[in-house]
Amino acid sequence: MKRRYDSELLELPGTYGSVLNSNLAEELKRVVRVQRPMVFVGSGGALSVARLAADLHMWATGEIGLAATPLEAATWHLSPRTGLVLFSSRAQHPDAALTIRAARARGATHIGVLTSRSREQLPASLRAGDVHVATVPAPRDGFLATNSLLAMATALCLAHGIELPPSLPAFVADGLGPIRRSCVALTGPGTAAVGIDVEVRLVETGLASVQLTDYRNLAHGRHVGLARHLPDLTVLAVMDTASEGLAESTLALLPSTVDLVRLRSELPWPVSVLDLLVLSMYMTSAVGHEREIDPGRPSVQQFGRRLYHLPVGKWLAAPAEDPVSRKLATRHPDMSLRQVVDSAFLEWLEAIRLQAFGGVVLDYDGTCLPTWDRSRPPPRDVQREIVRLLDRGLVVGFATGRGRSLYEVTRTWLPRVFWPRVHVGLYNGTVLLRLSDSLPNSSKCIGPLAEAADRLDNLGFGLGLKVDRRNTQISVGADGSSALGPRLLPFVRSVLSRPPALPCKVLASGHSVDVVALSASKTAVLKSVTDDCAGAVLAIGDQGQVDGNDFELLAATHFSLTVNMCSLDPTRCWNLDKRGVRGPELLATYLRALRPSKAGHRFRWPPP
Repeated sequence: MKRRYDSELLELPGTYGSVLNSNLAEELKRVVRVQRPMVFVGSGGALSVARLAADLHMWATGEIGLAATPLEAATWHLSPRTGLVLFSSRAQHPDAALTIRAARARGATHIGVLTSRSREQLPASLRAGDVHVATVPAPRDGFLATNSLLAMATALCLAHGIELPPSLPAFVADGLGPIRRSCVALTGPGTAAVGIDVEVRLVETGLASVQLTDYRNLAHGRHVGLARHLPDLTVLAVMDTASEGLAESTLALLPSTVDLVRLRSELPWPVSVLDLLVLSMYMTSAVGHEREIDPGRPSVQQFGRRLYHLPVGKWLAAPAEDPVSRKLATRHPDMSLRQVVDSAFLEWLEAIRLQAFGGVVLDYDGTCLPTWDRSRPPPRDVQREIVRLLDRGLVVGFATGRGRSLYEVTRTWLPRVFWPRVHVGLYNGTVLLRLSDSLPNSSKCIGPLAEAADRLDNLGFGLGLKVDRRNTQISVGADGSSALGPRLLPFVRSVLSRPPALPCKVLASGHSVDVVALSASKTAVLKSVTDDCAGAVLAIGDQGQVDGNDFELLAATHFSLTVNMCSLDPTRCWNLDKRGVRGPELLATYLRALRPSKAGHRFRWPPP
């Protein structure tokens, strides 16, 4: 049975306090704070949280952020660089799975879920390793999203470093006026999320029909319709301290006979949005009492239940991304360019099928194993394929930004007999050895690297930087208190590029920023393997785009593949996936395609 709406509202202060006092900040940042274009997805009430997330994202990163329904997110043609975060209290409806499946199919570089359920309780497609999940504490909602919505909205503010008050004024709100059967809801900059929430609550419960617009869009014709229906509608004005001037100036120009209700918060944005969302919930309760309808337990018709559970994926398949679409990074409108890249792909595919291979060079984190699970050895199927190739006589190289940890872990799962034919390029290729060699003693960095480390160490400002010095590389990370977050890479580049610019190269991995000498490159591993084998060498990585830390490796040879991001160069660095997989799973498929022949190993695609 659905819960009484008023009883849910009584729990709101406790839910707010639980999120406020939680230790979720770092987990939340990994889900929602990403320096790239983002789509934030929600159904029903969660769409208002998605809009708040989009507004916060653009405010914090300067990158575009869009709020979308699952249907929109699943059918938009977006580049792999555009990430996606799904907001859903229970994440059980078919649209949730459709959204994640579509994001995975287009190779989205970031997929996240913010929910009130634990990862273990989510459907299999949502708890997969490539999905970042954050769980916020919230009691279960009735028909309308209440506690889960406030919990997710509060969590978003925490993830963006917003200082929140111990309580919200709206928790003791009263005096909200009645709403007529028709309503025009007006919002200002930053408060569109509240307008969406008002519309969802009143329309989903049938308490009122709502037209949603902003204060300036009202001036572009909608005032005519408003004037014709004045006796039948309420103008609901949503405002906070930032938008109050625009709001009151607009309202002063409306006819004096307009039925006007103000939804106002005295708090600054974005805390005002939390306050106003609570006011929207309380207002819905007041309208429900007036209409003698409990918004938490409306009468739901059977056809509505069937609509909710409609298996939409049966009729609406996620857009399938082919290698050429990934190379173009979008469905390019210029079909002549599409045809050129199509031809280039067919030429490249024919060339790689005819080539005999004697070696393979692999990036490690993100390619051989997921970046989020980098403390473990590669998955079994990846280990099995690498051992198979070594057993067949191929030479294998690992090109990585890691150091001792890769050398030691690789020795635990690769049989000793193969160690002499395994080349390792540690610290982005600055330390070259075979797995059978002893690891050289580490020493402190000198010269430009030492100067780079000193420059970063001496910044101060409480930036929370962690600078790890090695003889051929320094690694820069940010602790949980750092405000840099996704700006770490451009920040480090800016510091090291100021006069006198240091002769260093700054590379980004999935977990840190590495600084190496200008001459350092993963291509050193490619050369080492090439010199040790008969035949060509296949290079495989995950960050093949121009700013990626595998770009040089995958651009250095005609025969290169990516398990994630590719460059625009049509002569190399192709992503061949058509099933919506990436990382180690796609790597295992690539390696299976290397089959023995009389002249060496041939790349048989698709694999047998």
